Amino acid sequence: MDSSVINNNHTYREIKRQQKGWKAVLESLKGKDTELLKILDKYSASTWIFSGCGTSYYLAQTASILFEMITGFRSKSVASSEILMFPGSVFNTRDENLFIPISRSGITTEVVKAAQLTRKHFNIPTLAISCDPDSTLIKESELKLTFPFDRENSVVMTGSFTTMVMSLIYLAYLRPRTKKVLPNFNDVADRSTKVVEKYESFIEDISNDREITDFVFLGQGPYYGIANEAALKVQEMSISPSQSYHALEYRHGPISTATQHTLITVLCSQAGQEFEHPLISDLEQLGAKILVFKNNKAGINLNAADFVITDSEAFGDIFTPVIYTPLLQLLGYYKALAKNIDPDNPKNLSAVVKLEI
Repeated sequence: MDSSVINNNHTYREIKRQQKGWKAVLESLKGKDTELLKILDKYSASTWIFSGCGTSYYLAQTASILFEMITGFRSKSVASSEILMFPGSVFNTRDENLFIPISRSGITTEVVKAAQLTRKHFNIPTLAISCDPDSTLIKESELKLTFPFDRENSVVMTGSFTTMVMSLIYLAYLRPRTKKVLPNFNDVADRSTKVVEKYESFIEDISNDREITDFVFLGQGPYYGIANEAALKVQEMSISPSQSYHALEYRHGPISTATQHTLITVLCSQAGQEFEHPLISDLEQLGAKILVFKNNKAGINLNAADFVITDSEAFGDIFTPVIYTPLLQLLGYYKALAKNIDPDNPKNLSAVVKLEI
């Protein structure tokens, strides 16, 4: 497709600009270190409950695992609707809790209502995260993590997803007793930009394959939320059947649905490579096409994959999931273009979901 058409698309521009946004946000957070450290110290013994809807829920899944990996704090994720319907299953009365509602707009109905219910009926403090510092969610929460962010005009969330993940990683690394060295976040952003530059046309070529009509994304740990988000992006933008699972769970039933028209994407980790390696070899027998994302420390048999994206640097299982994400977003974007679907106007969707509750 003509590059001028692509560049005039909100979704494309917002996918491609996100690494610059990471740098700006993280620079702004440096001025809030003292304030943020007070939050970490005060709630170090609490269970951190991350929550959202749609993309923000998958963000919560990723962030909760990364946050616990870095800080050692007890953390979990939950869909905001669960709090509205079954709050007792979320908030254990024997625990001290901190609720972290996440919303790009800060006005998503279930998230705002869940935060209100949490404070009023359970007396649990909230640490709100949103790309809009003037939103209802932020204004009504006693604690907040805010930053400058160029508003997204697209319906689907792209750069806002990774930016909010990066802000939570930054918060986690401020914890002095993690005994971990605060990494150079600019290096992560620069590396992600180089990976996109190297593999964007490769992703476009895969998306243009008319034989690929349905998608599966597999990941464990912090990669599981990324797999869920990748599946959602393909569904939202290209209106294609798409599924996501914990990597090894795919063997337990869902593997039966794979055909020669399926693209199975495996998001490889350093921690799980001894299990992911034989999985990829097994998937080779299905007749589906296999796309593998890996970094140079993941010892995966590349001969078993049809497509491989390899990052020559090793940022570990903290940052690699974020580095993978823009390419996964582009997979959904380019598949939409291949099907002559406008990613800026996805079927049946709106930028903000509001319900009459």
